[in-house]
Amino acid sequence: MTIKLEDITYSYDKKQVLHDINIQIPEGRLTLICGVTGSGKSTLLRLISRLDEPNSGSISSSIKDDKSAVSMVFQQPETQLFASSAHKDIEYGLEQREVSKPLRPQLIQYAMDKVGLPYELYSQRSPFLLSGGEKRRLCIAGAIAITPDLLVLDEPTAGLDPPAVRGFLQTIQELLRSGLTIVIGTHDLDSFFPIADKVVVMCQGSVHYQGAVAPLIDEPDELNAAGLEAPAYARIGRKLKLQGRLPNIPSSHESLLKELSAQPYPVPADGTHVRPAINLDSEEALTAHKAYNILPSASPDSSPISKRRARWQALDPRVKWLGMVLWTLIILGMNSPGPLLFTTGLIAVLVWSADISWRRTVVFFRPFLIMFLFLWVLSSISLHHADWQLGPLGIAYSGIIQGGLSILRVILMIALGFLFTETTTEAPLREALEWAIAPLKRLGIRTRNWSLAVSITLQFVPWILRKIVQLQLALRSRGRRKNQLKYWTPRQMSLLIVPLLILVISMGDELATAIESRGYDPTKERTPWFVLVWRRSDTLALMFILLTAAGLWLLS
Repeated sequence: MTIKLEDITYSYDKKQVLHDINIQIPEGRLTLICGVTGSGKSTLLRLISRLDEPNSGSISSSIKDDKSAVSMVFQQPETQLFASSAHKDIEYGLEQREVSKPLRPQLIQYAMDKVGLPYELYSQRSPFLLSGGEKRRLCIAGAIAITPDLLVLDEPTAGLDPPAVRGFLQTIQELLRSGLTIVIGTHDLDSFFPIADKVVVMCQGSVHYQGAVAPLIDEPDELNAAGLEAPAYARIGRKLKLQGRLPNIPSSHESLLKELSAQPYPVPADGTHVRPAINLDSEEALTAHKAYNILPSASPDSSPISKRRARWQALDPRVKWLGMVLWTLIILGMNSPGPLLFTTGLIAVLVWSADISWRRTVVFFRPFLIMFLFLWVLSSISLHHADWQLGPLGIAYSGIIQGGLSILRVILMIALGFLFTETTTEAPLREALEWAIAPLKRLGIRTRNWSLAVSITLQFVPWILRKIVQLQLALRSRGRRKNQLKYWTPRQMSLLIVPLLILVISMGDELATAIESRGYDPTKERTPWFVLVWRRSDTLALMFILLTAAGLWLLS
């Protein structure tokens, strides 16, 4: 399966992350996409996998139904496993691709054996109890069980120990020999350069280099200019070649060791090793330093925040705390549609003034929509005096109105928290909260514990929402029917619960370990590194909050 990308651009949150992408992926070959963090690798991989669509440009392939012919494995295996056993996890993808039930066991066994997970030993094991390398192999088994024409892998060796990496590379080479087209996004050039057929080097959202591996080994300037470093065997071999000790730069670790073993170095008679002197002021040394210098992927000012967002972030967090608490109390007291709708418009204007993108807002609220819709329908059902009768149940007009108002109040309070956390970093948030509850110390209350708990909670909620998005993306990559529903089914939503709980528990353990390792003592005073400063703009913001709060209270 060949894929051609022409004039591709892609933007996220009003920022263009890919521009002028023109590459071709050859059939039956291994293509590497490499670049520093933030260069656009993962975004490009999602476009190739057809999980996202570009803003402009075209993606064409040699397969008519290219979306169902592509499988993608993400960087974190814990966000890709959903079922109670390895067999069921792989079977889910086959079911979504409408593979007939009698054929599934054979395909599952073939895929597991192909990646080095014997079916008899692993088929009934829980995927959540496997090791990191075994989880990665199971994810690949689920991807190849549907017999795709293209396999896309994002940082597949991240977090694996050396034996697991070697086993993984053997799996990749076996898949290549079977004729599968593979695309890998990676930083691990040492592992993949020796087996790659083509390399695409990304730099700041554009293609810096594409072509064979050999030119990058012979002349690493292209890699260095993109912020990358040549593999260790190439750097060592290059230095030895300049010293006349090797005829050519080796193409892998194995070839380097073979060359070194064939040319043993003589040991001086006194048993010491004499290192040749190097003139650090020489032109050759300066050239070598420049050649191996690692440049940053982007300057600090390459993606500055907007002026509107900067004004919000510059506000004293105590003002924002007051606004959120005061407006929340007023919203709780609203019982008529007019004030609630007016408040909705006012909060929407505030979100716009903070330069929070529409896409970011939709991503934040999307997980709540199904729950809110369900609660709204439930609140409108009445067993007595219903306006419309549906069997033994009825839908009351008053229930629709009151339920809608109650849900709107909850949405508005969530929106206030969203606006607060999007425009306030963790340190100012915590310092302002500690300042507000400081008088409680006189009652013997450990306010430091409270502020730490609240700040972690406010930062934890966006993290959970991001993980939900990752889980949904992984689930979508595993189960794209030809006639796929636009919205998530109840079964698909239920599949997200267990991996999400595991992620939350593991993150809680990591936070507890981090707090304990840093010697946290709630009885001791803490020296803040962020100092709260009240400015004129904060006074103006405070006046605005009080005036609008008074107006909303009068309206309600």
